[in-house]
Amino acid sequence: MKPLSLNPSPLRGEGKVAGRHYKTYNEIDKEANTNYNSNMMNYKSKNKTVGEVHSKYAFHATHSTHIKKAAFTLAEVLITLGIIGVVAALTIPTISRNIQQAVLKNQFKKFYSTFWQAVAGIQTLNGRPIQCYYWDGSNPYKGKCTPSCEKDESGKCVSSTICAETGKPIPADLNGKFSDCVYFHEELFLKTLKTTKICKNKAYEQGCLPENFRGADVVYFEKYPDAEKYTENFTDSQVKNEYPVFILTDGAYIIEYYRYLFNIPMYAVDINGHKGPNKWGYDIFSFSLLGNSKNGISNWQSNSIIEDGGQSFEEMYNEAFNIK
Repeated sequence: MKPLSLNPSPLRGEGKVAGRHYKTYNEIDKEANTNYNSNMMNYKSKNKTVGEVHSKYAFHATHSTHIKKAAFTLAEVLITLGIIGVVAALTIPTISRNIQQAVLKNQFKKFYSTFWQAVAGIQTLNGRPIQCYYWDGSNPYKGKCTPSCEKDESGKCVSSTICAETGKPIPADLNGKFSDCVYFHEELFLKTLKTTKICKNKAYEQGCLPENFRGADVVYFEKYPDAEKYTENFTDSQVKNEYPVFILTDGAYIIEYYRYLFNIPMYAVDINGHKGPNKWGYDIFSFSLLGNSKNGISNWQSNSIIEDGGQSFEEMYNEAFNIK
């Protein structure tokens, strides 16, 4: 018995395979053209236009021809990718900043709401206005008592205990009322705000501050390298070694000015804790409490340095709460 053999597929111009006749591509093309011409004549006889005939039967005349397909060259692809890369390089940083700013605004709103709900709750619990604030503009001594300028040996003014206008001793509440501050801070940090860790001092060594934390004086001298000294608050050494730090349950931390549970209502807050950018005016803000004898603690004011591109506490507040 002869072994079976597989015949190749018909090639162009070949008509017989294994005893059967297959139409060649030439025959198919010829038949298509013949049908096209015949149909053209039939449609003409029925008053059809050449355009109508052609549109209906064009496919039959062209289905077997080789159509050249459109394609992009390598150069065109590279140019397109280059344009996309440039656009991405220009827009992605802006989008990232906008996303970060939106996140920080929400974190600021959360901190602000938490802090002031705590203040309101303490004043309600106390049953009377808390006396722990700087004057909010209602200072009864304004224009009546200014510390006199007593000069030292070098001729510079030093702090004085005498009113320049009256010659009398400066009153204890010249700048505000602070008699309730110790009680207020105990209620605020130890009972009302939920904390996970408290560093009474040496906050940097104990891990209450991020590794890249920089005090306000460091930022100040970077902005003003020719300055002789920094006279504001929250210096690098003070915060890292002396000031108490309270870490809240959501990771945010509050720096209390000067000493643990002391009588000065001034603070700095990092609204997202150890997460970046850890920059003044971005996620770190400082503020003081303001008030008056009638209402107690009722307001705040911004303090301290702001890094380039940052915002004060007040500016962040206005943006976060859409205040124009």
